[in-house]
Amino acid sequence: MKPFFFFFFAKIVISQNLAFERFQDYVKSPKGCVLSIEFKQSFYDKISVSNGVFYKKGETYIFDNQEQCVKYENQQIKTINKINKQVIFDSIEKNNATIFDILSGNNQNLFFHPPKTQKEQINIPFEIKLWGIEGSIWVNVIDGSPKKISFTQDEDIKVDINILSSTNDSSFSFPIYNVMDYEVINLIE
Repeated sequence: MKPFFFFFFAKIVISQNLAFERFQDYVKSPKGCVLSIEFKQSFYDKISVSNGVFYKKGETYIFDNQEQCVKYENQQIKTINKINKQVIFDSIEKNNATIFDILSGNNQNLFFHPPKTQKEQINIPFEIKLWGIEGSIWVNVIDGSPKKISFTQDEDIKVDINILSSTNDSSFSFPIYNVMDYEVINLIE
């Protein structure tokens, strides 16, 4: 009985790691990764929905939509607020967890539960206990391409990121904006 239990437990842990590793391999492809996404956030009773493009190449992550462009690199965030004509610089403490931690593979704050296969997708449930976050990553069974990421924080915040299309492609360029006349706000201490 004990060898069967050990084998079953080992299979769950290995499959859990393989599903997340396939996801990471897809997002971290040396070619780069481009995701067209629908971002839906519920904050208390307010719901906001926006579409945008997520770019990843090397250690640089960018999310760009009509209102803003957010660049994450080396624990630093640069946000270009296109509506208010502001550039905001900020940093993230190592103990904080963000959506970029999930995408970058920084799983020191992430705890994964056993994955569940559902048709052509694998659902990888996770928790960030430090922040009261529970969520799931849905990936393609074969190549690990992301299909959806959703999470809730406490009961007040709910985020659904639906991946409308994805590709590993080296022919893209990061968006560039002329921010010469923008107000600069530096929140880095």
